[in-house]
Amino acid sequence: MDLFFASVSEVDAAIANDTSAEWQKLADAIVESKASWEAARNQAPPWTPEAKSVPSTAIESGAELSGIPGSPGVQEGEVFMVTGPQDFAEFPSGAILVARTTNPVWTPLFYTAAAVITESGGPLSHGAVTAREMRIPAVMSVHNCMSTLRNGCLVRVNGSEGKVSLLEG
Repeated sequence: MDLFFASVSEVDAAIANDTSAEWQKLADAIVESKASWEAARNQAPPWTPEAKSVPSTAIESGAELSGIPGSPGVQEGEVFMVTGPQDFAEFPSGAILVARTTNPVWTPLFYTAAAVITESGGPLSHGAVTAREMRIPAVMSVHNCMSTLRNGCLVRVNGSEGKVSLLEG
C-alpha cells in the first residue's frame, strides 16, 4: 500500500530504468512522502484569523468550547479521544466521541457514542450527517478539542448551539 505515497513519475522512472539505484530512489521517496503525510495527519487543522483563541492545554471545569452545530440535542458523558482505527476497539459504549475528523470507516462508533465532538468539519461533514442519522448531538470544528479535552473528562455537548461545556476535568 505504500506505493500510493509515490508519484506516477517516480514509479514510471523506476520501471523504465529498472536498476537497483532507481528502485532505491523510489523507496526513499516513498519513505519521505509517508513521513510527511504522518506528520500532517497528526496536526490540528489550520484556523482562520477570526477563530476564537482557545488554550492548547487542558481546560478547567466550567469552561466552554465553541464550534459549529452538527446535530441537535444535548448529552452529557465522559470523553473518549479517538485518533484513528487503532482506538476503535477501546471505545466505551456511551462515551462522547472526540476526534479530529471522521469518515465512513468510523460509522460503527456512532452506534454506541452518546455524542460527537470534532476538531474539523461542518454541518455537511461525515460526522455531522452520521450523528443526525443516529440522533445523537454533535458539535463540529471545536478548535483545539484534541489538545484541551482528555479521556474521562465529563462534558455537556449541546449540538443545537454548537457548545461543549466541561463539567468535570
